[in-house]
Amino acid sequence: MLRRSRLAAARGVLAPLGAAALLLATALVTGSPTAVADSGLRVGGATVDGRAEPLGVDAARPLLGWKLNTESRNAMQSAYQILVSTSAERLAHDQGDVWDSGKRASDESVGVSYAGRRLSPRTRYHWKVRVWDGHGRASAWSAPSFWETALRAPEDWEGARWIGPSDPQAGAPLLRKEFSLDKEVADARAYVAGLGFHELRLNGAKVGDHVLAPANSPYDRRVLYDTYDVTKALRKGGNTVGLWLGHGYGENFSPYGFRWNGQRQAIALLDVTFTDATRRRLTTDPSWKWSLGPITADDLYDGESYDARKERDGWDESGFDDRSWKSVSTVDAPRGALRSNTMPPVRVVDTLRPRKVTEIRPGTYVYDFGQNIAGWARLSAEGAAGTRITMRTAEELNADGTLDTATNRDAAATDTFTLAGTGRRESYEPRFTYHGFRYLEVTGFPGKAGLGDVRAAGLGDVRARVVHADVPSTGTFSSSSEVLNSIWRNNRWSLLNNSMSTPTDTPVRDERTPPAMDVQAYRDAATREFGMGGFYAKYLQDLPPGTALPSDDVKAQYPDMAGGQVTLAWTLYEQYRDRNALRMAYPEMKRFVDRNATEVPGLIWPADKGFGDWCPPDHGPEANDGMGSPTAGDCTSEVSLVNTALSYQQAQAVAKAAGVLGHRQDARRFAALADRVKDAFNARFLNEAGDTYGSGRQVTSVLPLAFGLVPADKVTDVGDRLARTIVEHDDSHVDTGIFGTRYLVDALARVGRIDLAMTMLHQRTYPGFGFQLAQGATTTWEQWLYRSSMETHDHAMFAGINTSLYTVLAGIRPTEPGYREIAVEPRIPASLDQVSATQETVRGRVASSWKKTRGTLRLTVTIPANSRAVVRVPLTDEDHRVQAPTEARKTQVSEQAAAYRVGSGTWTFTVR
Repeated sequence: MLRRSRLAAARGVLAPLGAAALLLATALVTGSPTAVADSGLRVGGATVDGRAEPLGVDAARPLLGWKLNTESRNAMQSAYQILVSTSAERLAHDQGDVWDSGKRASDESVGVSYAGRRLSPRTRYHWKVRVWDGHGRASAWSAPSFWETALRAPEDWEGARWIGPSDPQAGAPLLRKEFSLDKEVADARAYVAGLGFHELRLNGAKVGDHVLAPANSPYDRRVLYDTYDVTKALRKGGNTVGLWLGHGYGENFSPYGFRWNGQRQAIALLDVTFTDATRRRLTTDPSWKWSLGPITADDLYDGESYDARKERDGWDESGFDDRSWKSVSTVDAPRGALRSNTMPPVRVVDTLRPRKVTEIRPGTYVYDFGQNIAGWARLSAEGAAGTRITMRTAEELNADGTLDTATNRDAAATDTFTLAGTGRRESYEPRFTYHGFRYLEVTGFPGKAGLGDVRAAGLGDVRARVVHADVPSTGTFSSSSEVLNSIWRNNRWSLLNNSMSTPTDTPVRDERTPPAMDVQAYRDAATREFGMGGFYAKYLQDLPPGTALPSDDVKAQYPDMAGGQVTLAWTLYEQYRDRNALRMAYPEMKRFVDRNATEVPGLIWPADKGFGDWCPPDHGPEANDGMGSPTAGDCTSEVSLVNTALSYQQAQAVAKAAGVLGHRQDARRFAALADRVKDAFNARFLNEAGDTYGSGRQVTSVLPLAFGLVPADKVTDVGDRLARTIVEHDDSHVDTGIFGTRYLVDALARVGRIDLAMTMLHQRTYPGFGFQLAQGATTTWEQWLYRSSMETHDHAMFAGINTSLYTVLAGIRPTEPGYREIAVEPRIPASLDQVSATQETVRGRVASSWKKTRGTLRLTVTIPANSRAVVRVPLTDEDHRVQAPTEARKTQVSEQAAAYRVGSGTWTFTVR
């Protein structure tokens, strides 16, 4: 307090002397870089709650973060100073009138909790940070950044009302309001929630690039609104705001999903600041008008119908004649509270050209986009008024080239476009639906009968629009095996295609609901491949630990279902240092694990409650060498053993969370509970010989080995027996479901059988990823079978194995949450010559690359500034020699590896 008060006094006295004098005063008090040599550290990558310059920040104490760059090795931060100001001008003069942290001795650069005065709603805050290195030398200040706070209380909405069409059954209505601004606009924001979906328009154009907004949520608990910067869309004089509403969640939407059941309705606040600093607010109220528009039907499963003859040209512009439009009605607000949407928005992220077009019968064309995606088609055509073009989608083709819609199940997946006949080319793409597909069938396309003419027109006029949550790519992987590379790519596509506004089980059929079990199996892969912090933090609020999906209460306590949210909360802390998400989830994490420990006799989960290692290979007669049949597929497997193992992992997660949050007694209690689960697990499932568990199927040993459940003196025996089972019983093929597959490589690596894991992944016959590739798969299937009683070919639940490409083959693992401490310990299969992986972590880029050439292994590792690592260099024989950089400190040598302690920078080790 004394240092802070002196700094404030110095600033108060010297303010009239200008910025230079103020900087000098700051230097005398806090140690400015003008007083010491430059550290060489450059501060960048500023984030608030994991987002760069975000709007709509909802947290009372947001988490600040930054990354450090330098050309030097072994660079560490020893202290930081953060300034937060109410204006860019104050910040430029180093005035932290909201918060000046002072110089704080800490190497933390991730998840630093804001600790200034209480934040006001709907306000922009400017901030910057500087750091000191290990020698006490300061960096320059980071580039100025900002965040804006959300609307928190109902009164922050300035009296905005929920409105909707006066006809509750109206289709996809258009809502509009004209208004005039008498001053020049300096800044403007729009806060909008439209249910089931909305599109915001201003002065004749769509605002922003969000699609399928707002994000899906449990509407009885939370309704999410989006925040838009609309400064450039407004002008002095006449303006018009429009809201286009869709429903999407039709009567046939899955009862296990978050379904909006009410009418189409919206609430909006437009907050305008003029250049003279005065403000004006425009809200939704009864003065708005509405009319039907060209969308005549919209449903997430069935598709969208658009009749261009019903377009209202200029409806979202000033001067439009709306005398025939009706007045809106005010409607009841949803039960759920309005909250800011802080996850990455769903966007169109790519546009694909067709690889091939085929006329399967006169006037019917099938387009192959070469990749299974989530999204929709965009089409343009010229023709007579009333010409109706129909677009159907599917993942696969029948032998005759027609669409195979079996995996669509009851989803019609059909969009229709009726031309207005304007005499010029008309374009269409859906707004309030999406599909999972690789193939598009188009009928009714106007044009000449000859295939050549339509092919030329069609290839130029039809595109596939790739749509998903716009999460950044954070991982790369490559190897000398094209099979591994393809498995990696297919799994990434499945992860993205199933990341909409919630995780989904598939974008294809009539489901698309949050798959808690699937996420539990692939969350570790997703958080390495993509920046999933905001996405999963939102999902964790939608579905806290122990919360059931709608119409699904019975599964709320299953470790293989709702228990996945317990470990997800810990993953968010481990990967992103998200203390706020962990703190929010902790009471339910604790309750979930405590309840299961109380209600499950002897801590052994019953065999009749749960799913276990869901969907291992079907070896029955219906499997048909992997091609399957409509009745094939037996998915429930090893329920008791798998759920008991998962309950051990979940107790560990609560113990670790309790330690981080300062609940020491809880930490000890849950660690002891985990130990009791481990003892009970081995007492029940470990056989008398001590070399396998339960039925002996692969998963029964894979999970104990990967989770650390196997007694230390039994690890070798269990590993040897597992290897024999794989080779002798399973012909070196996978025989695992989602959890066994996720941890398969980890378990075999632990017992020195990484080569066997590679053999299994490279099998081209059923069952395995290679079999999928042999059938032309571009995404990962729901079952190992091509066809089954429940099947999609775009399902992410097996994508969890991508984790091991980073943690085992490249060897990158955080040993302290947030990658402050890192282990790099690659496993080197004889069958691979090269592996390279990078991971963009919250502290910066981590890379591990190794290559074998002529008896030499070269390992190159990159560690970001402000992190440290232990690199374990693999040794292949007793006559090993390691050539290491002189600054790398050797700490340990065993028969398997030589360990070196290193700091930031790039390090190359050579084993001869």
